[in-house]
Amino acid sequence: MAATETATEVYWVTAEVVSAEAFAPFGSVLTAEGQERLPINLYPGIDVFRPALIHADTDTEWLLTRTSVREFRLLYLERHMQLAQAFIPLGGAPFVSVLAAADAPEEDGFPAFDQIRAFIVPGDRGIQIDAGVWHEPPFALVDNSLQLITSHQALTRGLGSDLNQHREIDQLDVEKRNLTERTGRIVKIALP
Repeated sequence: MAATETATEVYWVTAEVVSAEAFAPFGSVLTAEGQERLPINLYPGIDVFRPALIHADTDTEWLLTRTSVREFRLLYLERHMQLAQAFIPLGGAPFVSVLAAADAPEEDGFPAFDQIRAFIVPGDRGIQIDAGVWHEPPFALVDNSLQLITSHQALTRGLGSDLNQHREIDQLDVEKRNLTERTGRIVKIALP
């Protein structure tokens, strides 16, 4: 019997609305809210802010995803060491982001469950997670949500490959760990 069929213990993580302070251990919230206006006067009516610096060890590219609502169950956590990855909604669709800090202690080869956090990101802002932060691709709250995501060519190839979930990060900059396979348990996300 597969681990997913025998797993009975469910651990719940309740999502919270994202704020710059709560999200700081994982990265930056991409919004003008709480940001200082830069002294750049492009044209009347245009204010310029710098919510985050872009960090990448390689050339970056944009990926565009179309996502539908799926079960709020964590399947994998992945991380990338060469890129601070941004998730920016198009069209105002909110989403849920599930993360664990890059240095989260591990149990059974997986970030400890009490280290996993979930954030509801309103559709009028994005997030940028720091390199090395564990995450699952965003959970859409609206069907057919479009998102721009930063990537790089090796990472994009890695995401499209048949990943061996037990291998460590290599030239494809993807480390992906299967939750139930490693722990025999299930993590579900509750909305407030």
